[in-house]
Amino acid sequence: MKKNNLFLWVIVSLLFSLNSSSYAIAPVVDKSASVEVQVKDEKNANITEEEENVIKKFSLKTKFQRSPESQIQSFIKKFNRYAEKNDMESLKKMYSDSFVNNDGFDKKTLFEMMSLAIDAYKDIKYTTTIEEIKIQGDYASVKAHETAQGLTAKSQVQVKDYGLVNSDIYYTDYLRKEGGTWKLLSSVITSEKLSLRYGQAKKMNISIEAPDMIPAGCDYNVKVTTTSPDGVFMVGSIVNEPIIHPQISKKDVFKGMKSDVLERVLTSNTDNHNEYASVTIGITVPVVNPPEMSFDMVGMAFVMSRVNVVNKKNDNNKNKEIVDAKK
Repeated sequence: MKKNNLFLWVIVSLLFSLNSSSYAIAPVVDKSASVEVQVKDEKNANITEEEENVIKKFSLKTKFQRSPESQIQSFIKKFNRYAEKNDMESLKKMYSDSFVNNDGFDKKTLFEMMSLAIDAYKDIKYTTTIEEIKIQGDYASVKAHETAQGLTAKSQVQVKDYGLVNSDIYYTDYLRKEGGTWKLLSSVITSEKLSLRYGQAKKMNISIEAPDMIPAGCDYNVKVTTTSPDGVFMVGSIVNEPIIHPQISKKDVFKGMKSDVLERVLTSNTDNHNEYASVTIGITVPVVNPPEMSFDMVGMAFVMSRVNVVNKKNDNNKNKEIVDAKK
């Protein structure tokens, strides 16, 4: 797959399949994820212990089901089920028509991106930890950490291998009750790292360091550290790409990697877009056919780290996690 199309798939489909939804977008909680909900019962001194146990048996379940916490748990599980089945119509009903995420994507744009990503990946496995649920009347926030792993549905032509996808995302979903039903109002991704590796790159440890947030128009350093196999020659590039739809990728300038470290100073955009610090690594081996020598591609890696860009001219920009739900 061509690199410009590949980054579109990584950005679009990972955000969906990772339900960051995150993907950015609206991250989904895995079925195994659980939230402890405590229900407090006041003891009535005028009834016997046996009668109290009967009341608890039948009424506690009803109270739990009706609690806002249990409603949100049910919302998250239902969202996950629809996402796994690629049930777009049911998912649309779970979003508020006022939805917008911290990349500025509204509901219409989000589902356009989702439709492109449905068949890009397979066997995605999620692990999600809900860190906190806060409820204030008809508004709620769900703070969570999600990791995911899966394979591409198609093999890469040059390497002749299926890609291994990994993601690590921290996000907060904001919900609002509309007509008695919880709807997803906004999603804020605070930290996100994505990778797609083919061939020998699957065996490599690749880490990327970049700031989670930076003011617009400011320089920041991106550092990539790898563990390369013996007998290979690696080339790499680092660029920053705005998170927009449709995606526009920058032209790569590849450099030979004399060591397992690649660094570059980038300048954040001033167009009020969040961006990815995007790294491409090619792994080749020499093929000698005297008097000529060529290189075969035996591995490829694409690694990205989200950089939320703060517009210095607007203190109330889209990256603030505080959502004024009354507006």
